[in-house]
Amino acid sequence: MPRLVNRKELVRSVDVKILTDLVLHDVLDSSSDEEDEMLCETDGSSSEDDEEIKIAVVRYFATQSRHLSARVNSPKTKELAYLIFQSDELTFKRNARMTRQAFFAVVDKIGSHIVFRNKSHHEQAPVPDQLMVALSRFGFDGSASSLWTAGSRLGIGEGTVSLYTERVMYALLSLEKTVVTWPNTSERATIKARIEKNQGFPHCLGYVDGSLIGLQEAPSMCGEDYYTRKGSYAINAMIVCDDLKRICHVFAGFPGCSHDHRVFMYSKLALNPFKYFSGHEYLLADSAYPVSDIIVPTFKKPLANSHENTALNTAHSQARVIVEQTIGMLKGRFQSLKALRLRIKNKKDHEFAVYWIRTCCMLHNMLLDDEYDEEWTVEDDGDDGPIPNPNQQAVATERGSTKRERIKQYVLKWQ
Repeated sequence: MPRLVNRKELVRSVDVKILTDLVLHDVLDSSSDEEDEMLCETDGSSSEDDEEIKIAVVRYFATQSRHLSARVNSPKTKELAYLIFQSDELTFKRNARMTRQAFFAVVDKIGSHIVFRNKSHHEQAPVPDQLMVALSRFGFDGSASSLWTAGSRLGIGEGTVSLYTERVMYALLSLEKTVVTWPNTSERATIKARIEKNQGFPHCLGYVDGSLIGLQEAPSMCGEDYYTRKGSYAINAMIVCDDLKRICHVFAGFPGCSHDHRVFMYSKLALNPFKYFSGHEYLLADSAYPVSDIIVPTFKKPLANSHENTALNTAHSQARVIVEQTIGMLKGRFQSLKALRLRIKNKKDHEFAVYWIRTCCMLHNMLLDDEYDEEWTVEDDGDDGPIPNPNQQAVATERGSTKRERIKQYVLKWQ
């Protein structure tokens, strides 16, 4: 059941009181005689009128007032924020999830965005301060990423924390088309050459896998759809990366109950493959994905039992581990993706969660050259299980199966 704020709860209780009094008044009127009615009018009319006036006054102030009680200003200090910026490199990196040099490189890219400019005489907080607030929410999970924790550490209110986070996300997402991009023709040729040289798969553009982005609490909007087979609530995100762990495509938004197969079939890659692939190009995927002209998954049993197919599956897994490492690095640096502390009550809240995921993926690409701390790494539980509903499984096309056989023979010879 959705949680009511105190003001709405008070208004509801007043309305219930009014309706209850009206019902009781009607019942008593219908069961009393004229003498009792006259007695009530002479003795109790004044007190009843006073009671009704009090109830009306309470309801008016409850609907017109933003706060039910006097606000108490909690003591705040920016000393902790100052200490973070003046700290040594290791402490700064633990708080910002990146080195100082990378941090200010991000500041330079978003600092001139219009969202950080006011149309009033009151200037905003410096962009580095706002970015640090947002990173304190992106980079930590659990209570460490809560509005209260971030605000108390950095000397600002909870509403200000939310505002700073939204501004930073808006500024970063304006750069998304230049940061998370599908490789062009020349870039694809370079990627294919590297993968064939290092892993033996010809014409391969990269790897695709799904990941569950956890939610701290069940959404009040269609919460059962977000419930996963792992007993938690999540949003499904499809990640495509190249051999250098650069994210090339993100498709997030399907609820956690959705299988990787279904998510892929609704992605732009599947709906418009000729825009992204040419010639014999394809992606490597696990067995949850359908075999097609653009997807080469591992063999499922019983086909996986043959010697050649087992050998290909082994080589396939050794190559595809890169996408699992990529997702591990993404969730390791930005640990809020393990369990987002966001309440999803409507479509707007769901979209905000998706923007959060995409923002973290952008930052991952922007920080590829930044030193990654291995202590952040988390293992991602891929959704490699069988498709829950057999009717949802697309029939493997003859072209896709033939292509996989041809690739198998090439890889076995390469080894």
